Amino acid sequence: MQEKRYPKGHFMATGIAIGLPLGIPIGIALGILAFGPVIGIVLGIGLGIYMEKKYNPDPLILSPEEETQRRKDIILPGVIFLLGIIAFIALLLMTN
Repeated sequence: MQEKRYPKGHFMATGIAIGLPLGIPIGIALGILAFGPVIGIVLGIGLGIYMEKKYNPDPLILSPEEETQRRKDIILPGVIFLLGIIAFIALLLMTN
């Protein structure tokens, strides 16, 4: 049976997507909400690295066009996320 191959970084994104929601309750439990997503991302990166090595030892090579599109797909949500954080902090500072 032929193993399914994935592009490089596929499981890294999956690990972060799993780790982020797991880190938020940890931050709430610690009483420092801002550390929750950071803890989740760190856990997700570790999980992604593990899954990448275990399930994707021979990743697919992306074409330059696919690589450019993947970068755009990563940068846009990241910018939106950062703008949301900045807006949240500004709102928090305005209410105090």
